[in-house]
Amino acid sequence: MPAMKGGMLRYKFFFLLAAVAFMALPKPASAQYFETFGSSSEVFFPSNGGYMYTMEMLRAKHDSRIDPHLLKAARIADAHAFPHSRLRCWQYVKTALLQAGAVGAYPSTNYAFQAGAELTSRYGFVRLPIHNPYNAPVGAVLVYQGGSAGHVEIRTNDGFASDYHSHLSCRYRLIGVYAKLSA
Repeated sequence: MPAMKGGMLRYKFFFLLAAVAFMALPKPASAQYFETFGSSSEVFFPSNGGYMYTMEMLRAKHDSRIDPHLLKAARIADAHAFPHSRLRCWQYVKTALLQAGAVGAYPSTNYAFQAGAELTSRYGFVRLPIHNPYNAPVGAVLVYQGGSAGHVEIRTNDGFASDYHSHLSCRYRLIGVYAKLSA
């Protein structure tokens, strides 16, 4: 009996040692979240392309050329956004643009991936030479291709808003970034 008890102790010790070693292994970059006490600027988020962004990098830049109506649309979209998607992104963005006065009439396209073409052809928006959603200025409309209808969102001060708010951009392929420039 004492020999068996010694063997069980060895197995328990080996299991404990293996568990500690496993916990010490490095985690993949997509699972690493670092935060130092008192500094929110050192929190890292995984992005679509595997890059890491801090909270300071996620804050949008203000561009003085952007029409002030789009800044108001960003605030409206952010205020009406839910925590989770309602699968009505284009409807919420259209409503925010109309309420802010950025468009003269409610856009008529049905699918989100059609938003860029309609905004440029009917409402005076221009496509900005931006290929990274995190570089879009506040008020810009971002259009994505993916799923059956695509996705559209407005860049806010600290993230993106459509029918929901997120600090991270959509995972779909970015078609274009659109904005109306002030005269």
